[in-house]
Order: sequence, then C-alpha cells, then structure tokens
Amino acid sequence: MNNILSNYPDIIKDALIPMIIAIFALGFPLIIQTIGRIDDKYRSTKLVEVFRKDPVCKLFVLVLIAAIASYIIWLFQLPPLVDWGWLIDDSALILILFSDIALTVMIFFIVHLAYVYYVPRLLVDRLMKLHNKSDDERKKTLYFDAISKILFYSINEADEPLARTLLTFYYEAFFKFREGKKGQAIEYPQGFYDTVFEANELLCSRKRKTISYFNDSTLLGLFLDEYQGTIISPKTYNFLWRVIVQSILYGKLDDIVAYWRKAHQLCSLFMPEISPKYDLPSGKIANQPEIDKRKKERDEFLEFHYVLGGLLMYKQQYKTIRELMNYTQSQPPRYVLVPERMKEIIERFMQIEGGKYRNLFYYEQKYWFPDNHGINSGEVIKMWVKRYLSILFVRQYTLPESYVYLDTLAMPKAPENLAELNHWKNELINLGILVNNFLTDKDVLAQLGLEQLSVQNWFEENKKTQPSVLIENFKNEIEAKFNNIKQQQPVAPDKETAFKEKTIMRLKPVLEKYSSIFANDQIKDNYQSYWITGRHHVLEKAAFSDNQDMCYGNADSITAECVAMEFQYAVLNVFLFMPRERYFFIEGDVFQAIDRLNINADDFAIISIGLNIDYYSHLKIGKLQKTGDGWVYNGIKIIETGNHMNASLSQSIFIVRKNDMPNMVFKKIDNQEYVRKYGLARIDAGFNIYAGLIDLNKDGNRAIKEAAQREGNNTDLTNSVLACVDINVEVQYRMGAKCVQLKVFSQFDDRGRISSLDDIRAF
Repeated sequence: MNNILSNYPDIIKDALIPMIIAIFALGFPLIIQTIGRIDDKYRSTKLVEVFRKDPVCKLFVLVLIAAIASYIIWLFQLPPLVDWGWLIDDSALILILFSDIALTVMIFFIVHLAYVYYVPRLLVDRLMKLHNKSDDERKKTLYFDAISKILFYSINEADEPLARTLLTFYYEAFFKFREGKKGQAIEYPQGFYDTVFEANELLCSRKRKTISYFNDSTLLGLFLDEYQGTIISPKTYNFLWRVIVQSILYGKLDDIVAYWRKAHQLCSLFMPEISPKYDLPSGKIANQPEIDKRKKERDEFLEFHYVLGGLLMYKQQYKTIRELMNYTQSQPPRYVLVPERMKEIIERFMQIEGGKYRNLFYYEQKYWFPDNHGINSGEVIKMWVKRYLSILFVRQYTLPESYVYLDTLAMPKAPENLAELNHWKNELINLGILVNNFLTDKDVLAQLGLEQLSVQNWFEENKKTQPSVLIENFKNEIEAKFNNIKQQQPVAPDKETAFKEKTIMRLKPVLEKYSSIFANDQIKDNYQSYWITGRHHVLEKAAFSDNQDMCYGNADSITAECVAMEFQYAVLNVFLFMPRERYFFIEGDVFQAIDRLNINADDFAIISIGLNIDYYSHLKIGKLQKTGDGWVYNGIKIIETGNHMNASLSQSIFIVRKNDMPNMVFKKIDNQEYVRKYGLARIDAGFNIYAGLIDLNKDGNRAIKEAAQREGNNTDLTNSVLACVDINVEVQYRMGAKCVQLKVFSQFDDRGRISSLDDIRAF
C-alpha cells in the first residue's frame, strides 16, 4: 500500500486523469447527441428540457464538475491546511479516485437514461413515476406537458399500445384532480385543455384507423365525469365546443357521434332529475336546493347539445343529425339529449329569444359558429338552433307512443305572464314558418329519415293533426288567454299609488312656478277670469297591473305631463286676453324698446316667454345683468317662463304694471257627483290636485266606457283604464289692465312689418 501511495502522482497522471478525460469525452457528447435525438424523434423542446432537468443528468454533470475540480486541486499541489496523517497527505489521490469511480458509475446511468429516452414506452413509465412522486406543482406540470408530447408522438406514429398506456395515465390524472370536489364546477389546469386540443388536432388531420383507442372520442370523454359527481364549468363547456367545432371542420363526424354517445350516457345515468322529498309536518320540499342545482346543471348540459344540433344544421350535416336524434340505449327507446315530448321543444324554442338569452352577445360569446362573423352573428346562431328545434318538432310525429299516457304531440301549458304570452304568440308564428318549410323539402326529410312525412295524406291516414293546425290552435289558445288576463286582471294598488305620486311629481312644480308669478292678491271684484281644468286619458290597463305584456315607460306620468303642458299653454294666454300693444323688433332692438317705455322697477314687471336671455348677454347689452339664477334689466327683474308653443306669445317680452299682473286661485272641485263618478281623490291639498284610475272593464263603469268610446272613436276599451288628473284653477286679470308685447320678428312665423323704435310710446 505504501508503494502504491508513494507512486500516486504516476497513478493519477497515467491512469486516473486519462480516465476522467475519456469519460468527459464520451459523456458530454452523449448528452448533446441525446438532446438532438430527442428533438428529432419527438419534435419537442419540452422533452429536451425534462431530460436536462432529469436527476440522473444533473447528477452526472455535478460529478463531472467535481472530477475536474479534483484534478485542478491536484495540479496546483496545494499544501494541506491541517495535519491528519495520510488521509490529508494523500487527499488529492483520494478525491480523484472517488471522482473516477463516481464518473464510471454515472456514465452507465447516463447511457441508460439516453436509452430510456430513445424508447417511448420506457420514457413514459419514467415520466409517469416522476410526475406521481413529485409534490412540486411546477415539476408536475413540466412532467405532464412532457407526457403530452409523447401522446402526440403515439398519435403520429399510430402506436396503439403506447396510446393505451398514456390514456390510462390521463384517466388517473383527471380522476385524481377531481377527487374531493363533488358538486363543484371544475376548471382543469390549462395543460389539460391544451393537451386534448392539440391531440384532437392531430387525430383530425391523420387518416382514420379502423380500430383505435381514439375512435370512441376518448379524449373528450376525459372531461365528462361519470363517477365523482362534479359539474362541468363554463370554461370546460367553452373548450368542449372548440374541440367539437374543430372535429366538424375536419369532417370527423364519427367523433361527434362517439361524443354524443358518452354525453347521452352521462346525462341518462349520472345526471338524472332529482325527485322531491317532502317534509311531512310542513309539506314543503326538503331537498329543493338540490333539485334546483341539478335542474340548472341539466339545463346547461342540454342547451349545449341543442346548439350543437344547430351547428350541424348550419353545416348541413343531416345524416349525422339523423344518427344523433335516433340514438338510444334502452328499449322501449328513451331519448335524453333530444326531446321526447312536444312540450320540451316548445319551451326550448321560446327560451332562445327570452330569459338569459336576451343578452345580445350570449350566443357568439359561448357558442361561436365557424365562418360566422359580424354584428348579426348571434342572430344567425339563434336562427339555426330554431331550425334544429323545428326538425325535432316534425320528428315528434314519427315517435312511437310506447306508453298509453305518453302523448308525444301534447302542447305545454301556456304561461301566466302577459309578456311571455305575447312572446310565445310571436314565436309560434316563426315556428310555423320553419316547420312548413321543412315539410316541403323532401330531400332534407329523406336525409333525416323523416321521408314519410312528405307523403300526401300521411297525417290524415295516421290520424295526426297537421303541424300547421297544431301550431295555429295553440297560438289561438295563447291569444285567448292573453286577452282574458288583460281584461280580468285588476289595477294593482301599488301601480295606482305610483300613478298618484308621479302626478304630484310632474304637476306640482309647474303649478308652484306659475303660482309665484301670477300671485296678485290685490285683485278684488273688478276682474275677468277663465278656468283651467284637467285631462282624462284612455290607457292600457296592463300598464297599471302587476302582469304586464311589455314595458309601458311613462304611462303612470303621461297624463300629468299633458295636464302640465296644457296648463302652461293656457295660463300664459292671459296676456292675449288683456288689451295690449304689440311691436316687432329685430333681436338687437328689443331691449332698446324697453328703454323707450320709460318703466321702473317699483311699478313694472318684465315677463320673458320663450326668449333665451343667455343669448342676449352676448350682444353686450349694458343694462342686462346676471343676478344669481336670473337676469335683471335696468334694475327690473326678468321673469322667465321658458318656451311656449303658441306662436303669438313665443319669443316675446311682456311689460305689465305690477298691480295689473294676473292672479291664480287653485280651487277644490265642488261637484261631488263628478268626483265620485271618476273615482277622484285629492292627492295635494295645496294646489287641489285630483287623480283617479277607472277600470273600464267593470260593469259599474259602463257609461264612462261608452262615453270614452264615442269621444276617442275607440271600438273596444275592455283592456283599458281611464287615467284622470283634474285641477280647478281660476286665472284672473283686472278689467282694463293692459300690457305691451315686444316680439322678436321672424320672417318664417310673423307677418307684417318690423316696428321702429320711434313707434314706441312711453308706458
């Protein structure tokens, strides 16, 4: 031993160092060559990354670095830092010796690893073990992606045994991910979706094999949970739709049929409707939340497959539709993904344009159709889904009535809501058109396996009601129910309360405004007057009922708005009744004319009707000034009344003595018979505003109804109410009081000549 150690420099130089160099020369190129072969074989940089991060590869590199480091230590002949005998004296030899041994061992491991990466089956086993043992999510994702690349390789190479192993791994991976998530909507890691989508792309683009593990839509079946009770999430539905569209675009319709079989089984066996369980003491359904949750789950699942039928109609794949709608797994036949009763078809047809589907972008966001773009893409999708449902409508005539109680043509119960009834009536017209179109297209019926329906007198011979008659009868039933509800439903108390509240809201501010202008309580007996009253409107009763057939907008305020408008028109007409002097001026001369009248702030008032004083401020009129929210001219406040519809008053300034200003008195309605007849209630004591709603369908209101028919030339008011808003306003003006009107001349509205400032005489 001493002889060996005494010659260790020669040993290192002649044996160990050459071995390190030889292993380095062999192992490093082997790694580089393996990386190149992996890339060539699997066409995947992901597998190259996995190889580079493989524990064997990383350890080999570390050992190689350690061997080189030991050689460098020996080369520099560094003196020992401590004296521990021969262990330190011969440490260089020991380091290099162990490095050589480790390198020798690792070269066998790296060669074996390269061999594993060259054999897909061995590589899959290794990656699966690494994936299953790893607790690091990033590493698990890396191994999952790497396994996916081998899946793509197996598809390209048609390696069925390898595919079987891989599919077993994916089933286990999906199953494990769903563990403990019963009743939850599952969103899988993005790698799960990406793998299946790319694999399906490869399967679609390759020539179909007669026998293959992929023929039964196995990949899509991974997302259909049949055992763990999880729910398909919106993200998964979106992904399934993309894959289905992908298969259809490639013409792989057998895959669609295979998927349909799996979906049928899932819905039939693992997604059944939940029967109610009653709580005996209360009689209530104890499991209602579970029932509602399952119903929502089934509705989304069935909706997906109804739109799939619409997509196949869009692509004119009638033979595939025939195979799908006739698929069953039981005898007598039971169909799950297509309706067994006419009721289901009608209700689904009505939902397309109603409920949550009123979102304008619902369909294009969730179920896009290929080569369908633009603002009308959603309407196109809905149209094809309706066409598919109309085919299912026709198909109902061919279904055998396996049970005595099963009436395949029984229509659903009409809804109670007026808006829904109106919607159903309109949609039934569209359904009738679509059904009639298909019944006249013998070629399409033949491809769908419904050719017997095109035979003349088939419906009569089989004692079936004609589709057009069946739809028309149901539409008439809808109309009758619609009219009956509109006639019989009462006025809702809360709607009547809202009507009165809106009346006060719209009318009271107008009365307050003009009561502050026309408030000359100095007028005693020497005056003339006229009266302003209310208005009665015939309106749809549904606008004031709980059950409405449409949005009636401002129906509860329109009568008050009309009364307010007519009041403003009538109250200002007082200036037309007063003796007046009228002058026409261009815009720039109106205020100069006021100066010629020689008026003052103590005795006179200026009333502006329909004149935009803000505009005149830009004409640099010196005496016109802004004060708070209003204007004054030469110290006299300008009373602005806003616009006016009477051309004789609009665009005018009236000058009146303050003691000649009109006055208004808001009086009660003394005629109690009138009040009782129209059901009036005084809703505002300050201005004596009255309001009431009369149901014209009631027998007690027959006289009012007949009078309203004569006045409005209406033939039928059974579905109407008479909205009454009444006021009793006396407008008073002093006998002999006069005013001056300065009107802005308009060549379009006014006749005569423009006045001269010299025509003005002092007031």
